[in-house]
Amino acid sequence: MPERILAIQNKFEQLQALMKLLRAECPWDQAQTIESLRRYLLEESHEVLEAMEQAYQTGDWQNLKSELGDLLLQIAFHCCIANEESQFDFDDVVDTLVGKMIYRHPHVFADAKPDDVLTQWESLKDTEHQERTSLMDGIPPLPALAYAQKQQQRAARVGFDWERTDDVIEKMQEELDELAYEVRHKQPKARIEDEFGDVLFTLTNLARKLDIDAELCLMQSNRKFDSRFRRMESIASDQSLDLKQLKLDALETLYLQAKQEILEST
Repeated sequence: MPERILAIQNKFEQLQALMKLLRAECPWDQAQTIESLRRYLLEESHEVLEAMEQAYQTGDWQNLKSELGDLLLQIAFHCCIANEESQFDFDDVVDTLVGKMIYRHPHVFADAKPDDVLTQWESLKDTEHQERTSLMDGIPPLPALAYAQKQQQRAARVGFDWERTDDVIEKMQEELDELAYEVRHKQPKARIEDEFGDVLFTLTNLARKLDIDAELCLMQSNRKFDSRFRRMESIASDQSLDLKQLKLDALETLYLQAKQEILEST
């Protein structure tokens, strides 16, 4: 009987009615809590990022439409649970969002000049969170690269930042040298991990200075490697080759062939 949902004309009301129905009649949905849903929210967020990249690279937006819907369902799910706990509902979330956006856009809704929108935005956000005792407070639990970039952005607000991109590159080389030293001298794993982390942190700082997103860059490289390795496996299969039996030089040749074929096909 999908008509009991589809007959509702307002799409937001339709979504909320769907969520309430699932909570009432689906055992799996009934069993979920805001704690159990955390991993699904994270997964859906990453799937949206993948779909965004697909839309950007190929011009195919259909998967993004689907993944945004899945993410929206997670939001509706949390609102439904919160409403059951007499905390807030979907309308409250929208009201809070609209009020926040109006406050943070005085260059749109008031008489402020739009000269430096980003600085203005950050200043208003700081005003909203005056209870924070540190600039490091309130950073969400992001993946490590994204978290590092947020930390560095916060520190830069008080001038704790490299002046030039070349300064970061020099620091990155210094960190690489320190890591190489620890590895060559077979130092304890903990020391190597510490230096490796410093390299990643400095690389992330370089990404910020170049105005690129370190997390997205790594995701793109992951996809690129996945595509090339799958093509490499396909080439090996066509040639009746067992990758496990090949030496590194032969594997590298196959990988370069796969890379070239993908480049030629795009």
